[in-house]
Amino acid sequence: MVVMKRFPILLSLLIGAFLFIGADGCSSDPNVEGAKLDLRNQDYDRALQNLETALEKDPANSEALELKGRVLSEKAFAIMDQAEHIDLIHQMVDAFTAAKNIDPLLDETVTNSMRFAYASEFTRGIQAFNRGRNDDSEFVVAARYFHTAGDIFPDSSGAFVNEAYAYMNANQPEEAIAPFEMALETGDTEPDTYRFLAGLYQTYDRVDDGIALLEDAASQFPENADVQTELLNAYQASGQIDKALESYKTAVEREPDNKLFRFNYGTLLTQIEDYPAAVAQLEKAIELDPDYSNAHYNLGAAYINMAVDVNDQVRSLDEALSAERGDLSRDQISEREATINALVDERRAIFGSAIAPLETAKSLFESAGEDATGVCMALYQSYVQTDELDKARSVEECAGYSDTGE
Repeated sequence: MVVMKRFPILLSLLIGAFLFIGADGCSSDPNVEGAKLDLRNQDYDRALQNLETALEKDPANSEALELKGRVLSEKAFAIMDQAEHIDLIHQMVDAFTAAKNIDPLLDETVTNSMRFAYASEFTRGIQAFNRGRNDDSEFVVAARYFHTAGDIFPDSSGAFVNEAYAYMNANQPEEAIAPFEMALETGDTEPDTYRFLAGLYQTYDRVDDGIALLEDAASQFPENADVQTELLNAYQASGQIDKALESYKTAVEREPDNKLFRFNYGTLLTQIEDYPAAVAQLEKAIELDPDYSNAHYNLGAAYINMAVDVNDQVRSLDEALSAERGDLSRDQISEREATINALVDERRAIFGSAIAPLETAKSLFESAGEDATGVCMALYQSYVQTDELDKARSVEECAGYSDTGE
């Protein structure tokens, strides 16, 4: 479960609001005065009727509008039906906004009331989120409360972030995109917000948007390994190999003791067949963490791929020699055969270099209870190519070859 973050400080908001609520003066409009009495008696409908009468007489009555906002706020938080509650909150926001637009002197008063409503709405969101631990449907309820808190204070990134987390916990990740976007627009500076949103972009076929967002995050948080790693992975997944290589190189230079950067860089170098550079990076990753099973495995795989390339050269030269033997002198044939034999020895030596890291990987995988089939298949190939047939037979079952006749 994703942990909600950046809850606002509720205590100071509540205190400010309570101090404000007790400060009612006298009005020249009898309907406004009647509404004040109705509010004290918690007769919200009658209070609203009185205020509508006052506003029919004077639509610019800022005092009536401000009081209407308070009545709607109290009524909203006395109602448990979420849809009706949210509708009342939106009416409250409209009334408060109209009041302070007409009379700027009400700005502080209205802000205090809005803070109280925001804090109360956020609390409802927290409570629903906590109920979600036992009932997933409550996460959607929480998301709606957090969204409504954002409607009260649209510049509050915390409300939108928590709305997004609630949707993700509700297994509605696509619904989390808009609130994550709003969080960033309203000033959120948490790396995780960038990471989660970028991941959602990539999931929903907005790869370029995801990369652009991660590039922005990487420039803001150059020391954040998670952001940097996700950007590198995004480059790699989108086929932007040149960018990925340059970014991995920069990451390794910036954090030479980061085993993950070394591992990823080495793995990518293997993919572009720069095997010597790949081996150097993977060996460094293992030096940093001798129990890094995937690094041992990929180091062995790099050697095998290198050996296969040499084998391709052997095959090409052998085929050419067979086709051209009749046109060659004995010395030319001997020279070509020597070249082929040297490459065969090189191939064997490279396969031999793969064995030690693969044996270590097998041990580490098995100790961790992980599937070692791929490692055993690579080991089987290496043992066969180095004529260690007894060892090859010892990993047949692990490699899945014992019942296939291979």
